Amino acid sequence: MAGVLAPPWGVKEEVKPDMAEEINNYINKVSGSNVTLSDGQQVTILKGGVREQRGKSILIYRYQLNM
Repeated sequence: MAGVLAPPWGVKEEVKPDMAEEINNYINKVSGSNVTLSDGQQVTILKGGVREQRGKSILIYRYQLNM
């Protein structure tokens, strides 16, 4: 099995507005990289970014589980 994708709309996490630029730079840097989660599962970060929605800073990202 090649992998399992996150839901098509991605994962959403609210972030502090003063951290939005730093988080956006980080997620862009790790896009395409493999990351090991705390439970040992390996995932590939596909893409992501911080968006402003209704006055909040929201990190939206997609990942693929590596099987």
